[in-house]
Amino acid sequence: MAYTGATTGFAAGAETNDSAVDYALETIYNQPPTGAYQALRYTGFSLAVNETETQPDEINDTPEMAQSVLIGRTAQGDTSGILSAITYDDFLSGVMTADWSVISQAATSSITISIASRDQFQAGNDTISAKDSTGVVNVFNGIGPGDIVSISDPSVGLSASYTVSKLSSGVIYFTPGTFDGILDKIATLSGKAGGTSGNLGTGAIISCTSLKNGKIGKSFTFRKKMNSKLEMYSGTMVNQVQITLQKGQPATISLDLVGSDLIVSDTDIASSVTPRTTTPLIDTVAGFLGCSIFGTTPSGCIQSATITLSRDGSGQDTGMGHVGACGIRFGSFKAAMEITYLFRDYQQFTDWKNGKTGPVTVGVQGSDGVGYQFNVLNGIIRNPKTPISGKNQTVVATVSITANPISGGGTFAIYKTKN
Repeated sequence: MAYTGATTGFAAGAETNDSAVDYALETIYNQPPTGAYQALRYTGFSLAVNETETQPDEINDTPEMAQSVLIGRTAQGDTSGILSAITYDDFLSGVMTADWSVISQAATSSITISIASRDQFQAGNDTISAKDSTGVVNVFNGIGPGDIVSISDPSVGLSASYTVSKLSSGVIYFTPGTFDGILDKIATLSGKAGGTSGNLGTGAIISCTSLKNGKIGKSFTFRKKMNSKLEMYSGTMVNQVQITLQKGQPATISLDLVGSDLIVSDTDIASSVTPRTTTPLIDTVAGFLGCSIFGTTPSGCIQSATITLSRDGSGQDTGMGHVGACGIRFGSFKAAMEITYLFRDYQQFTDWKNGKTGPVTVGVQGSDGVGYQFNVLNGIIRNPKTPISGKNQTVVATVSITANPISGGGTFAIYKTKN
């Protein structure tokens, strides 16, 4: 005979696979919201209560410590995962205390979007512009120098991203030659062989999705469900995000979390839980988009890039009469990168010696073309190294990048490679 049915009682305890974690943005600090929560996609989650106690030095005739006294309780820990588009956007905005900005314009029956390579009417720059029946219209307000613009035109299979040099009178300018790699597609749009300008197809989209450090404080409630109960960690701030891109490994992300307190609840207060994202995991082979230090790519292959975004001087305020924090201080935003590459020349060492500053970028994307360009807006090289690790090895150079603010403010920016 063939047995059917399941065996019960086999689990020695709660299984990690059944331990769902979700989160929601708090509208009021330390008050768990009752709306929609987002299920978290993760590889590890260690947020837990963190109590501090003291055992006073009471003098007695027995050689033992005095009774312990609770003097504080908060929550601390981290969560980690494999980087994928959208999945960690809320936490990137949390550590950068800012909201994502989306500027998007589609080509429609009433708005024509034109693309030109080495535009003779614009001093030989590569350009994108939009027109309606009255002429050029300024539909790209908010885009500026250094921003990354994505072009998507399914009619010619065009999907690419480029760095803006300036925006003037409704025209987006790019360095001459920026569009050299898509001249065949521009010729198709122009309708003639060798054409260097044309109109994008109806439905094509020009977009710029970006996140730049700001001053919008955010706290979250995290929930972990086990054995029909919910551990709720309210008043949680993202204190640090570290993204690691390394040869031979998928792109990873780690979040350092600081919360107010833990409540174990029997009641599910969420109105709904949005399922985990399903965007492709990002690898560092086909998904690596390159690295640039002051506009120059190191001549040796990139081995790793580590991006650290943190809140310097952040902290919690506590008081008597209750556990948990009364409030949080977000401190000051701080960004840094560490890049390693196979050493072939002294270009980056020369830049270090000369005290050169400028933008430093590294980018990755998933198999669907959606990913990120991470940009230090005004970096400077510190502590360049070329250690000799042993015989029969290729020398690997290391440069650390300190991010300084640009004039008017702004230290770090993240751009989506595609919406």
